[in-house]
Amino acid sequence: MKLPAGIKNTRAKSTLSAFALLLTACSVNPATGERDFTAFMSPQEELRVGQQEHPKIIQQFGGVYDDPEVTAYVNRIGQNLAKVSELPDLNFTFTVLDDDIVNAFALPGGYVYISRGLLGLANTEAELAGVLGHEIGHVTARHSAQRYSSSVVAQGLSVGAGILGSIFLGTPDIGQAVGQGSALYLQSFSREHEFEADTLGVRYLARAGYATDAMASFLASLQAYSSLEAKVSGRPDPAERRNIMSTHPRTQDRVVAATRAANVQSVPNPEIGNRNYMKAIDGITFGGSEKAGLVRGRIFVHEPLNFLFEVPQDFHLTNGSQQVVAQGPNNTVIIFSGGNAPAGSRMDAYLTQVWAKNTRFTKVETIQINGMEAATGRTVVNNRSGRFDAQLVAIRHSPNQVYRFVFLTPTNQTVGLQTELRATMESFRKLTRTDRNRYGPWTVDTKVTGRRDTVKSLSRNMPMPGPREEWFRVLNGLKPGSEPFPGQVVKVIVN
Repeated sequence: MKLPAGIKNTRAKSTLSAFALLLTACSVNPATGERDFTAFMSPQEELRVGQQEHPKIIQQFGGVYDDPEVTAYVNRIGQNLAKVSELPDLNFTFTVLDDDIVNAFALPGGYVYISRGLLGLANTEAELAGVLGHEIGHVTARHSAQRYSSSVVAQGLSVGAGILGSIFLGTPDIGQAVGQGSALYLQSFSREHEFEADTLGVRYLARAGYATDAMASFLASLQAYSSLEAKVSGRPDPAERRNIMSTHPRTQDRVVAATRAANVQSVPNPEIGNRNYMKAIDGITFGGSEKAGLVRGRIFVHEPLNFLFEVPQDFHLTNGSQQVVAQGPNNTVIIFSGGNAPAGSRMDAYLTQVWAKNTRFTKVETIQINGMEAATGRTVVNNRSGRFDAQLVAIRHSPNQVYRFVFLTPTNQTVGLQTELRATMESFRKLTRTDRNRYGPWTVDTKVTGRRDTVKSLSRNMPMPGPREEWFRVLNGLKPGSEPFPGQVVKVIVN
């Protein structure tokens, strides 16, 4: 359609006005002194976003780790670093999450999070300070505000000049972004932002008196940990969950380069804090927590919810916040989750009318599993990986609580796997007294090594699967083939 000249001119003027506003809608970065585009998220909005998303983060990542001494220790280090940053008056909040994934991140407004999984991997106070300093750097440089503002521009440009003008000349809906959930703020930052956060983190380490190479040493441990985890599971990304490497894609070389770029003066007698750190983390939970359920080889056990089950040989279990997944050979997958069902309702009715009410089953039957009423049905599903046979199983564990399995097998593999998958279904049971005594959380036990202590002797009784000596070296930042020196404080994982 041909537009009247007046409308053309009006639209062109709006677009030019929008771009003019774009060029002037920059603010001085408090950490770098440079002008950055943050037009659509003010410092006040950053505070509001952080406050609003904080409870969601806690819920999403396992809750707050219940150890007042660990919390106080992390908070003290974080606050000392924040005081030497460019925003010393910002009210920073440091939270330890009860999550076994090695993770750390920050929300706008000074909300910084670190997982107990990361605490179990770090070896010195300086390494912890390096991680916290990096996250503080993201906050002080207002990286979330820059990323959000750029995304608003990108969305505006993608829908044409007319919409562009209305976006720039109107008030952007920050609430809409918040409504998308905290995931928006947990996306990976750009390489430039990561480098800047590393540079700022080194600056804060130096100002607080810590060794400035601590970030590089921690990253070396993290890379070794990730490699060993992949080796033990036989999969390149065994957790398939967000960790610090997925949100902060960095290499050791980049961290070293950022340390040089920080151009800080050498710290006389820098604080490393190995003994202080080891004392602080002694006794913390390592790996899965009892309240979230424990993966023990091929067994998943949940003591508070009173059940366990076992998956077949060559299946790898991963415990997520909403479900447990076991991946096996040839794209076979087992998905386990929980649900609610009215007391007294039939399990076959729950299966076909509640849980999978829009599914066309080829066969549905009611069964008993270890004295519990259950129902199972079969169907076929198609996804990006191909065509799969699916067996759904619902088990009434208590009057209102139901637990569910989904077994997905490639159609040409189903018959051969029937016996193994049926054994998994039938392994689901309530816990005995022996079970409760046998399965428990792992914890970090710190000790001072003696002259006769070796990697072999210290790691002999560690409960983790795979090469115990290699696990010990990775968790203690030791290079392959090396041994601890007498008097060194080391971590041993105990059951």
